[in-house]
Amino acid sequence: MAAANDEVTRSQMASAPSTPGWLVVAGQEVRDLWLAGRGPVLVLAFSLLLSALTYLAATNKELNLLDQKDTVNLVMQVTLAVGVALALLLSADTVSGERERGTLEALLLTPLSPREIALGKLLAALTVWPVAAAVSVPYAWALRPGTGLFTDAVVAEIVVGTLVAIAFASFGIIVSTFASTNRVSLAVGFFVFVALMVPTQLPGGAAKGWLGDIFLRVNPLTAGAHFMDKVIVNNHTWSQEAGWLVAPILAALVAATAAVVVTGRLRLQGGIGR
Repeated sequence: MAAANDEVTRSQMASAPSTPGWLVVAGQEVRDLWLAGRGPVLVLAFSLLLSALTYLAATNKELNLLDQKDTVNLVMQVTLAVGVALALLLSADTVSGERERGTLEALLLTPLSPREIALGKLLAALTVWPVAAAVSVPYAWALRPGTGLFTDAVVAEIVVGTLVAIAFASFGIIVSTFASTNRVSLAVGFFVFVALMVPTQLPGGAAKGWLGDIFLRVNPLTAGAHFMDKVIVNNHTWSQEAGWLVAPILAALVAATAAVVVTGRLRLQGGIGR
């Protein structure tokens, strides 16, 4: 947020004292992201990616019912990965980016608490996920082999994606709070995401055994991806695979709680106050 936007935030707070401070920050950040920022460009690039996947699937005359399920699942999995990655990278820029641009001090001098500032920025970063999910819906509809599968796929995507996006965006703002530079914050966030994402691309046999099963269940990305795969491709019910949602739920709760604690003691220099 630029210095001019900091002045806008302060004037908005003065004119509407009953408005929660975190909501003022979130509103300003959302406007910066979607009206004058990177949001539309990111969504356009993502929609082009899904368009390419849909075209390849629609022009393949050898697709059968199972192949269509796999294709819908691929669209949902790509949406999950891209949406969560964008939420993580945007949140990783929240504090360290302001610090590096020299605008964090102006924010900390407002009547808002550090926690309100961080919460507003976190909510703004999370807006990229519902937009990505909404973009994927027409593509899933075009590829659907049946209405029931389409509904299950979209609902599973929304539930899993929301939980994982909250977890990773919260992690991103924690890293951003501690990082002294924006480059370090983005690099750490991206490395952690890739490290947790790689196991989702391994062949099914590569994770056999009790140790592999534990790793898949503990990792919120692999657990969420496995849940979506079973619901969309194998037509399993939610009750059958509910155990795979434990990791995403716990990750969202733990990361969000940690973000609240850490950002409550935000200071100008990298790290937290003592």
